[in-house]
Amino acid sequence: MASEVLARFEGVSKRYGVREGLHGFSLELPQGQAVGLLGLNGAGKTTALKLLAGLLVPTAGRVEVLGQRPREARAHIAFLAESDGLYPWLTPADGERMMKGLYPDFRPGRYKELLAFLEVPARPIKTLSKGQQGRLRLALALAREAKLYLLDEPLAGIDLISRDRILRALVQEWRAEATVVLSTHEVAEAEGIFDRAVFLKEGKLILDAQAEDLRSQGKSVVDMFKEVLA
Repeated sequence: MASEVLARFEGVSKRYGVREGLHGFSLELPQGQAVGLLGLNGAGKTTALKLLAGLLVPTAGRVEVLGQRPREARAHIAFLAESDGLYPWLTPADGERMMKGLYPDFRPGRYKELLAFLEVPARPIKTLSKGQQGRLRLALALAREAKLYLLDEPLAGIDLISRDRILRALVQEWRAEATVVLSTHEVAEAEGIFDRAVFLKEGKLILDAQAEDLRSQGKSVVDMFKEVLA
């Protein structure tokens, strides 16, 4: 039985002045998938994620999440930006209080489990390493019981041990009714969690492939990344 479509782009273009971030982009995201959103710098990945999060509106076309415009569905969307402006004095406990006040679906018990698993110290952000800060931001996002998780480069600039913990946390947190869209340049490390790989180039959809289909052809997601984006 086909999964319910959780989100979709229909002929979406997004312009920034004379520059086009996305062009004629159409894509459906079913419930229960882990989707790798892949491409070189400037391919349109962050634009696509921000459109889904309701932080941008399309210049043309339509974006829907749960049958609504993204801004109307924000209560069901957890967005982890590549660089969040968390206050330097904030501690993990402060983060819990903040998220509980903002999001009714925030799960304090799960948040504490993620902090322990990801080994995030109970110290102000300004005293944490970049890897620890990245793990804290991920714990804040994954502790929500959202329908759509949008993760923009959660592995960027993170040490190898932290990357491994982040990827294992993603797998551990997986819920069949949720969809995860993960943008990353660390394709080799992340491809094991992908059900599907969506490749963007210069704002256009180049390839949309099921990861298992690629593997049955003897190819990896990394192989296709090099092949279609070289």
